[in-house]
Amino acid sequence: MLYHFKSFILSKKNTFSIAIIVVSLLLFGYSKQKAMQELVVYSVLNNHFSPVPIQDSYSENVFNQFIKKMDPNKRFFTQEDIAELSIYKYAIDDHIESGNFIFLEQAYSIYMKRLAMINDYVPTLFDNKFSFNNEITLEVDPDKRNFVTNNDELKQYWQYLMEYQTLTRYINLKEADITKNETLDPSFNIEHEIEARQKTQVEITESLSRLKEEDLDDFRDLYFDSMINVFDTHTSYFPPARKEDFDISISGKLEGIGAVLREEDGFIKVVRIVPGSASWKQGELKAEDVILKVAQGLDEDPVDIAGVRIKKAVKLIRGKKGTTVRLTVKHPTGEISEIPIVRDIVIIEETYAKHAIIKDSRSNKTFGYISLPKFYRDFSNPLARNTTSDIQKALLDLNNHGVEGVIFDLRDNEGGALVDAVYTAGLFIDEGPIVQIKGRTPIYDKILNDTDKDTIYDGPLVILQNSYSASASEILAAALQDYGRAIIVGSDTFGKGTVQTFVELDKLSPTRSAFFKDLGSVKLTIQKFYRINGGSTQHKGVIPDIRLPNKTDHLEVGERYLDHALQWDTIKPLTYSQWYQKPIDVLLLSQLSQKRIDVSDRYQSLNSHLSFIKKRSENTHVYLDAETAIAKRTEANTTLETYQDSITPIDNLAITIPHQDTLTKAQRESYKDWVDSIQKDIDINETAAILNDLIVNLNRNQINN
Repeated sequence: MLYHFKSFILSKKNTFSIAIIVVSLLLFGYSKQKAMQELVVYSVLNNHFSPVPIQDSYSENVFNQFIKKMDPNKRFFTQEDIAELSIYKYAIDDHIESGNFIFLEQAYSIYMKRLAMINDYVPTLFDNKFSFNNEITLEVDPDKRNFVTNNDELKQYWQYLMEYQTLTRYINLKEADITKNETLDPSFNIEHEIEARQKTQVEITESLSRLKEEDLDDFRDLYFDSMINVFDTHTSYFPPARKEDFDISISGKLEGIGAVLREEDGFIKVVRIVPGSASWKQGELKAEDVILKVAQGLDEDPVDIAGVRIKKAVKLIRGKKGTTVRLTVKHPTGEISEIPIVRDIVIIEETYAKHAIIKDSRSNKTFGYISLPKFYRDFSNPLARNTTSDIQKALLDLNNHGVEGVIFDLRDNEGGALVDAVYTAGLFIDEGPIVQIKGRTPIYDKILNDTDKDTIYDGPLVILQNSYSASASEILAAALQDYGRAIIVGSDTFGKGTVQTFVELDKLSPTRSAFFKDLGSVKLTIQKFYRINGGSTQHKGVIPDIRLPNKTDHLEVGERYLDHALQWDTIKPLTYSQWYQKPIDVLLLSQLSQKRIDVSDRYQSLNSHLSFIKKRSENTHVYLDAETAIAKRTEANTTLETYQDSITPIDNLAITIPHQDTLTKAQRESYKDWVDSIQKDIDINETAAILNDLIVNLNRNQINN
């Protein structure tokens, strides 16, 4: 959850302290790097919700976190390297005070040596053909294996890894030769082996080359991130470019050409064109085109981007609205052309709320359906689209169409703007508290209320959530659950119950900003959310009233699985009134739902598929012999095909889009795929049945009263 202040306000004492730190740094000739270290750590230490003492235990956590960030898959460091670096394990707190970066420099030096060694060694592994008859298995889950002991073991690990990656590509090539109902032939194919070996070599060479381009500054940013990430999992250091990407994600728009790109074989390839974007309107750039050169304006010379990493290529292509970029493009036909595109605001339609009308023939009822991917708001432009206004318009439209109930889909909604969680919840109740917020000291405690007595929608409501519903979506679901306003359906949510804000390091002090620029930002946790019933949403999440089969049971999804996550606790509950005079019989609704799930062919197919995935995910060893690997692949393919064959349009649901004729062409394209997904979604289908049960229950209560 991101909580925006007009400006981040430090206490007078903290502001004065930081100013003294900065002046001292300048007087003693400290580098920008040393000044940044002080500012990053102490800005968090002075303002974090639950500060961590800067002592030996802190040093140990930073040490472990940095090693994990540097080498998350344990592919470069050895146990000997870790032992050599361990002399700094309890010294990082002292290094911060003295401005010492010896641990960072040593870790970087060792890492680059190992990278150079692997970069020289790996090409030799592709000189001879692979027989694919190695009977060993390789553990691919880094959490289940230790760092290798020494360089010899590291080379052996890479030998097995390259053999596995080549075998995987080899099997993919064999699969491409057969039709859907044919069985994979286990016999050895020399042509496929050669192609798989060559493509794997190119891929790993490019990957290692990208890693070699990372310099000490990149690892310094990672080091700063580790220093404050141990305060809690959501406190991070953001270099300027990363902060820009974050702002784009929360506003739902960017300035550019509107093309999704990827790196492939050393080139930048177009994956898709965003409907309604500058590229889409210009019409010449297409998916599968390869961008060879980029030129700015109408007369600047083009820059060759062959071999350039996608991050740098995007920086050249992206730019301010109204400016021109010229792309030299190679089309799939082999033709090369130059395409001028005038950059514009790219609206990411997938970010925004959508609504539809669902007619369910089982109950002969009409329901409203709203999908909200995130809580969006452009804080720099008060006239821009925001979640609350869009949901209000959707509810008014659904009211006008006379829907008998509403499904509010918050699945995969990872949060966003706090203000919209509060305002949107207020659309469903008369007035009252929505969420409690506790800060580091009572001065930052507050209760956020719905103060508008208007209720936009007062009918039956079901909220659909899953394990990826987090932060703002949890606040909304928790509040409406506590009021008894909505039935919550799905699985436990993610459990992110904390508030973050951004501190721009350049603005911490006028004195410092006169000397240092582009220091980046710190995102830090300043407060914690509590439900109006007193319980935190942190760690536990929101527990549904009615459970549906959880598609992520085999994955470690949730706050409780993250390093340094803050824990669950409770505070005093608030006074609030239940929405309905007589409680809804949630147990009965849950029992009715379970009966439908038990006899549903679709859910039986899903449960069988999930059971297979869970069993496979628990065994993270992979096979290096083709016979066993092909047998495993065949088993997985058969299970997947059986499940996919069961995903068909649901006959009892009829989906319509209100005012479809008013949508732009770009919006119609976006809506088409969305409607197709609703039509096949068994969870929406079951939620519609639950909504009907809720309506029956409410009608019965009304009659009895």
